[in-house]
Amino acid sequence: MKNNQLKVVILMCVFSLAFKVNAQNTNQSEPVFGTVVVKKTTSDSTKKPFNLFKPAFLRLGIIGGSMISFDGGRNSNGGMLGLRVEYGISNRFSVVGQLQNNRSRNDEFPDAQASLGLNWMPFKSKRLQPYVGLGVGIGGNGLGRNDFRYSGRRFDYDNLNERRHAEGFGLVKTGLNYVLAKRLIGTIEANYQMPFQREGSNGNANIALGLSYQFGRKKI
Repeated sequence: MKNNQLKVVILMCVFSLAFKVNAQNTNQSEPVFGTVVVKKTTSDSTKKPFNLFKPAFLRLGIIGGSMISFDGGRNSNGGMLGLRVEYGISNRFSVVGQLQNNRSRNDEFPDAQASLGLNWMPFKSKRLQPYVGLGVGIGGNGLGRNDFRYSGRRFDYDNLNERRHAEGFGLVKTGLNYVLAKRLIGTIEANYQMPFQREGSNGNANIALGLSYQFGRKKI
């Protein structure tokens, strides 16, 4: 009888010890799982803020093409050549600044103009990056030797003021960036410009090709 009681006590001790070990293992595994979840949540919720000095991409290039006037005939058309800077706010949006020199046979276009716009890329692939955009700009004429008209004892300041006149415009554009190489991007763009000050103007259009180099991140 005593032997049976002893066996029962030993079995109870064994079961009690096994239960304690199992409980300890369970308690140890819970914090580990909880820690993993906390770390993942922390990494997801603490994304890096936007940094003005670390753009998604930065591109510098040249652009040139034809200018088409909707206010005159065929002789009103001209050509343009300029510098272009594109600053990537994100992989979808970029700010584009452009300086260009215009050449035409008449006064339909200013001698030089500058514009600033915002581009949106709805999707991007490894090669093709279509975009649409909006912007504003300002254009003006320079002064040549023939503009300093001398009348009697004074210059014709009215003519100088007319030549110095600056004109603002709005623009809409669409285009396509094509990745030619790892950091080399080709661009084709068409835009429409509408002068703010000219009443009754039909505006004009630019059709241009560009080539730019991407700085910063290796991935385009």
